[in-house]
Parts: sequence; C-alpha cells; structure tokens
Amino acid sequence: MAASEVSVGPPVRISKIADRYLVFDAQDVATIRRNHNICSVLVGTTPQNPTQNVFLSLPLELLPEEASVLVEKKVGRIVDEALHHLSSLRSPDVATRQDYIALLKDRRHTAQKLLAEDQAKKAATEQARRAKAAKSSPATPKPVDQLDLFSSGTPMTDNLAKSCDGVDVKSSLTVTPTTSEGLQVPSEETLDPVPQPAAGPLHRHLQSKGYFMTPGLRFGADYSVYPGDPLRYHAHFLATNYDGDENIPMLDIVGSGRLGTSVKKGFLFGGEVPGPDGSTKQVRTFCVEWAGM
Repeated sequence: MAASEVSVGPPVRISKIADRYLVFDAQDVATIRRNHNICSVLVGTTPQNPTQNVFLSLPLELLPEEASVLVEKKVGRIVDEALHHLSSLRSPDVATRQDYIALLKDRRHTAQKLLAEDQAKKAATEQARRAKAAKSSPATPKPVDQLDLFSSGTPMTDNLAKSCDGVDVKSSLTVTPTTSEGLQVPSEETLDPVPQPAAGPLHRHLQSKGYFMTPGLRFGADYSVYPGDPLRYHAHFLATNYDGDENIPMLDIVGSGRLGTSVKKGFLFGGEVPGPDGSTKQVRTFCVEWAGM
C-alpha cells in the first residue's frame, strides 16, 4: 500500500512516557506498519514467558522522527500519558466518568460472552466424548450413597455461586484496560509538541520514498534501510544523516563503506541543503560501495 495513503481511522495515540514514544494498541501498530512504512521496535515482554527477551511484545517504541512523521501526516497525536491519565481519572466531569465506566462494562460483557462460548464448546466436546465412551462400554450404575458422596455440588452451593442480582460469580470478570483510549481525548491545545530530531530530514526523505527503517546502531549508522517490510526483505542500505555544511571525515566514509559492503549493503549518507532558489531546502543523498571485497 502506498506510503502516502491517508488513514481513514482515528488518529494513532502515541503515548509519551519518560521521553519515549510508545504505541500500545495492536491495531494502531498494524495500521502504521501497513499504511505508513513504520515498523519500529517492540519493547514489551510476553505474558506467557516474561523472563526472556528474544520474542518481545507491545508496546511499540517509535523513534522521535517516526512520531514526528505521523503527527505531520495528521494520522497520529502525541499525549503525555502519565499526566493525562491521572487528570482524566480525577476529572469532575460526571459524563466523562460514566462514558468510561460504560466502556469497561461493554468490554467485560464481550469478554464474558467469549468465555461462555468457549465453555459451551468444551462442554459439547466433553459430552460427545462421554456419549461415545458409553456406547462402546456400558457403564455400571453407581450406588445412591456414592453419588451423594462425590457429587459436584448441592443446591445450596449452587445458589451461593450466584450473586444477589443473579449474575454468576464464577463467570464474572474484572477488566483491566491495556490502553487509555477509553479516556477523554485531550484537545489540540494540550497535545505535546512534535519532536524535531537532528536526523529528521533524511528519515522523512527516505520514508516518503516508501522505505522501511529500523535503528542502525549495530552497523554504526542511524538507520538500516529496507526496500519493503523487514519481514520480507534484507536491508539494502546503512543510512547516516549529516548537516548540509558539516565536514564529513574521510575515515567515516571509508569505514562505513567497507562495513556496508562486507555485510552486502550500501552506505547511504545525506542531509538537508538549500534548494536552487535558496528559499527552500531539499535532501541530497549519496551511496558508497567499496569495490574489490
């Protein structure tokens, strides 16, 4: 899908926590990866195996320049999550609190419905298994006292399993939201400003051309640049941003060029320079490959 395609859904909520830009919603992660060439890095632990760091989970941590691109495209908004979360929960607005509580109840109802469907499927499977076993070997009837001794429960305990309003306590759930999307969205005036990192021009230029980028620290560069989704392609370039009037040491070009060629990649460097008319700026890029290796 083209990188310039505009998202039709609500803006992606980018949570600013301790000067880090995080996306907690899985649907938002899929949207920015599919529509805007941003894959970034997962930094959360997996609930099933939290002691390992090979397979990571939500949230997704964005680079400052990636957060800047999403805000400039008006498909994302940056929210100071710690400040906004507490202020929203302490809000005196009754309607806001009621809407949030209604959202939690709706999520709990959905979870209970899914749980009931799963339990019904398991019960049907178990009943079919028992019926098949009964046909193959007729069961010997148990004595009455044995049935009473090993019964699953009495009418009194079954009644205790239900609360006063008739809701089954065993199937009741407590919902813990994983995101703050149910809280009131802050107004435009209260949103945090867009970050402007030094490497922004080169990142914005490559991202507008449809490239995917991940941090390139392991290769000594700013970015590893991919022609498509990193799950399908290897990186083609190691990219580093320089200022337009910055002196580039020759050893940096030689070392990065040799390193890039040794890992079957090109060394791409560039920066923002004045345009032909002098009033606008444009990004110029160059690619170096070392021969004879």
